[in-house]
Amino acid sequence: MDLLSKITLLKEAAGFDFDTDLFVGLLTSLVGRQHAIVTVDNDMYMDFTQKMILLIGSNIFGFTTTSVACTPETTTEEFANSMLIASESGPALSPLPSTLFDKPAEYPGNGLRTDINQPPGLLPQQGGFGNNPCQRFPNLVVIRNLDQSSNYVQAQLLEILRTKKLVTSRGIFVTPPSFLVLPLLFKASMRLHLFPYLLDHFFLSHSYEPPKAHETSTEFSKWTPPISLPSTKVQSLFSVKDIDVLANIANSVCISAEIRRYMHDIMVFLRMHRATRGGISARASRDFELLIRSLCPLHGIGFATPSIVVIAARKTYSHRIIVSSPEEDRSLLYGSEKEALSKFLQHWTPDFVLDDVLDTVPVPM
Repeated sequence: MDLLSKITLLKEAAGFDFDTDLFVGLLTSLVGRQHAIVTVDNDMYMDFTQKMILLIGSNIFGFTTTSVACTPETTTEEFANSMLIASESGPALSPLPSTLFDKPAEYPGNGLRTDINQPPGLLPQQGGFGNNPCQRFPNLVVIRNLDQSSNYVQAQLLEILRTKKLVTSRGIFVTPPSFLVLPLLFKASMRLHLFPYLLDHFFLSHSYEPPKAHETSTEFSKWTPPISLPSTKVQSLFSVKDIDVLANIANSVCISAEIRRYMHDIMVFLRMHRATRGGISARASRDFELLIRSLCPLHGIGFATPSIVVIAARKTYSHRIIVSSPEEDRSLLYGSEKEALSKFLQHWTPDFVLDDVLDTVPVPM
């Protein structure tokens, strides 16, 4: 069964017309076992997009979910507490189906593992502080306005993404096997206040526009959501086993020598582009190939194609590329004028850099 047919059946079983675009974006991240960024072009779409992501996570994947709102005054302790949920709570935070924890997670270096009968979000601490079994990490965390948070909060999130655990005075909380962090950001300000190192830890960026977003109310000039959203309930219609099947197919995707050369040329052209100051890291190159592999089974193919490479390039690098400033342009060493460079570089954005490189690099036949 192809993915579109599967989505149609999922919508019938879920009882609401969830957004296919967001579902595929979340599914791609889950197949790659990585985190993602979702951006919107208008602040009016934030609430609808957040609710839709949480509904897909809980009503389709059977995930426990939570949302975090950041402000410049948010402390690291407040941020840590807002990312944790109660182990025993109402229907929205009820325990996950046992299929989500079929494989106990092993944690290098300490020999401890999370058993299906033990709360998956808490790693017992060896000495010192007591444990708090009433809290744990959910499977899906949506973070709004992460770019408004302090450097300390961003550093704390980066540490969670790198180590897959949160160290507090109450104990060490470990992320579950299925764990996804999704910052929800306004696209125009995404790169202004976020660490480049933090951006580099996000697998892909997904630019989302809700259906009928171009239609506005003539009286209030406000966008109206196209559908009424249901209540949150935990049900696993797309199981972890289904995701594992797609991940196994992704691991066996064939990437020919011609496609690898195409990928390499794109990376080199991006790195050497005149308007690029940075962002084309080794981690980005690894994620580029992983995203290509993750997209292939969703398109029903077992081999990489140039069109898949183009999609993956845009989603891998659009949030990572750092545009150069006039002071950093190499041509200043050869007599270029700073004012002329300012006029030249002010029109460049990461998306324009990607367009220029993808139009320049020859596509393999």
